[in-house]
Order: sequence, then C-alpha cells, then structure tokens
Amino acid sequence: MPGLDTIDNLDTWPLPGMEQFLASCRSHGVKDINITGSDTDPLLFKHLPELCSLLREEIPGAVLGLRTNGVLALARPELWGLFDKGSVSITSFDDEIYIKTMGNGRPPDLKEILMLPGSISKNLKINIVLCPENASPDLFITLGKLANLGIQHVNIREPYGQPHIGNPLELLKPEGIRLGMPFYNIFGVDVMYWDIHYVEVESVNLYANGKLSETYPVSLGHDPAVGKVEDQGHFSVSGRQFEQWTNKRKLIVL
Repeated sequence: MPGLDTIDNLDTWPLPGMEQFLASCRSHGVKDINITGSDTDPLLFKHLPELCSLLREEIPGAVLGLRTNGVLALARPELWGLFDKGSVSITSFDDEIYIKTMGNGRPPDLKEILMLPGSISKNLKINIVLCPENASPDLFITLGKLANLGIQHVNIREPYGQPHIGNPLELLKPEGIRLGMPFYNIFGVDVMYWDIHYVEVESVNLYANGKLSETYPVSLGHDPAVGKVEDQGHFSVSGRQFEQWTNKRKLIVL
C-alpha cells in the first residue's frame, strides 16, 4: 500500500481493474462494498454516482458503505445520499487536538451530518483514530459526546503505518470478542477496539493501480519504511498467528 500513495485516480473512469473486482465479488458472494481511500477522501472522487450505479447494477442487493472524514458531507449531500451505511473518522472534538492530529481543519459537525437525508445517516458508525494526543482522557470525552448524539457504534482504530498505541480500554471488562477484537459498552455505545494489523477480517480489494487482492493486507502489519510484512507473533490475544488464520482461509463478508 505505501507504494500506491502517489497514484491519483480521483478523475479516472472507469477505474482500472473494475471488471476483475466485480467478478471476484460475485465469486465470493460479497455484498457489502465500502468506498475508501488510502490518502484521500472518497467524496472527492469525481465519478462517485457512476461508480455506485455500476456496483448496484453488477452486484444485485449490494450494500454500499462510505468511509470518510466527513469534511465534505454537508457540502455534497447528493453524494452522501448514494450510500446505505458509512463511517466518519475523527480523532477528537477538541479543536486543538484535532489540528494536532489531522494537520488542519475542524472536527466535522456530526449533529448536522446526522440530519442529512438518506439511510447512511441512520447507519453511521464513528471511527476514532488513536494517537498519543487522544488516548486519554480525551477519548472518553469524545465517547460521551457521541453517545449524546445518538451514535450506536464506534470503532477505536489503531492507525495504519504509525506507532502501535495499544488498547486504551484494556482495564475495562469487554462485553465479548468480535472478529478477534474486544468490544465494550460505554455510555450505552457499542465500542470496539480495532487493530487493523491483526483483526480477523478478509476482504476483496481494488487498489488505485488496478491491482486486486483477496485478503486484508493491512492487517498483516508492515515496516513503514519499506512496506514489508512484519512478524505478527508478538500479538498474544488473538489474530492471524492463530491456527484459523495461518492454516485456513475463510472469507468473512461484513
């Protein structure tokens, strides 16, 4: 993935590799398709209506998800309404922490976003991207504000390609384990700690260069300098070092 960051296909249509991607989705019975970007936001893609229309036509019953930072949601409600569900990634509602962690801008106005028409607003999940600045106590302030907004599902996500923060909720008793990750009930919100380096997920992926993969390579871990896969043996709770992931291949459709 690090080698793809210089590729800009925001004005490319049709996307390279799309036919192979659709064929793989049909082959594996994939219905949930999430539009995201490694170093950009999918709401900047200039052919989003065409893409969503193609996916619904070629994958009957497709459930389309949007993975966004939410910055353009209010400005482009016609694009927001194309999706069935989605997630907005934030670090904090604190302006100072947000700028430190995101580089610029202000936290998205989730209250206004949740009022936008469309099923996505009713099925919105929040991804809190972990960083040293928000791990504590700001994290619980953020969770409280999300609970007050009526958000039902939150993922606390380890950032890809950055130092491992660790589970800030590890002292709390989890409600259970989902996809190898612990989840908790905090202020009435389902809160899941999500470490992308070893979460038990499989997916079909189409990358900016047209390359197709049928695994979840982000979860393999990597050396950020050269992009090589790192040994995952140091993870002791669960994950891909377990037999179910090292000796078996099972596609999980989310």
